[in-house]
Amino acid sequence: MIVMERQYRKVPDCEKQALRPQLENIWKKCFFDTDEGTKFVFENIYPDSRCYCCFIDDICCASLYLIDGEIEDKNGISQRVHYLFGAATLPEYRKGGIMSSLIEYALMDSFKEGHKASVLLPANEGLYSYYGKLGYVPLYGTEIRDYELLKNHKSEKIPLIYDEKEKTDNIIKLRKTAKQPVQVMQFPDKTVKNALGYNSIYNGFSVSGEDFYMTVQSSSKETVATEFISEKPVEEVLNSVFSEFDDIKKITVRVPCCSENKFGMINVLDKSVEFSHTIYIGLTKD
Repeated sequence: MIVMERQYRKVPDCEKQALRPQLENIWKKCFFDTDEGTKFVFENIYPDSRCYCCFIDDICCASLYLIDGEIEDKNGISQRVHYLFGAATLPEYRKGGIMSSLIEYALMDSFKEGHKASVLLPANEGLYSYYGKLGYVPLYGTEIRDYELLKNHKSEKIPLIYDEKEKTDNIIKLRKTAKQPVQVMQFPDKTVKNALGYNSIYNGFSVSGEDFYMTVQSSSKETVATEFISEKPVEEVLNSVFSEFDDIKKITVRVPCCSENKFGMINVLDKSVEFSHTIYIGLTKD
């Protein structure tokens, strides 16, 4: 029996461009993303993320990515953390423990670089158990609610921001300043802009007023506000914004709150730091 040697490593910036074709192949095979979506990821998100790979005989067979973020600990001190996404192994290399070893390697390396915790959003219920074996525990800072829109509701019309740059700047500001029931995980401004851009590729759009915003995914089957930050009541915002959308009668909204339903996971890498488990991640497309 031939044992193939595995090599786990972080991809240095100087090698990112050369490795991009192999990484794009993994991304498309595992996530079934479109050409447009894949191109956006690797032209906008990939260059600023930390990429970790497993190589077997010079073939990149698995990869994952880390995006910098910040979360306040229980003492109110902002701590450096990351969001782990895009963990994928080529089908022919699965069932051999490659990804679990790659995650362990990436977490150990990021801890050495000063990261205090790792946050992720499992793609399905079964993966909560998988990541739990690697040290992750559930977060409870998000509740998913369904709202029936009141088309004849006569609430005061909320002024909207239509200029795209002004709207994006306002979204970035609100993520940092809007008072919410739970803590909102913070990302660099460029990461927020990239998330909005990626969302727009898949029939997504953003809506913002002075003191609220939401990112929306809409299809013939459902309409979902994948991120919602507001200092106004949820119903008031929804009925005002969607009163003129005749085809949207119900919307599912992910709101930040203290919930009993898990949404996302955290792995505390520095055991001397304590974090709350009620954290709203946001910026996710699952």
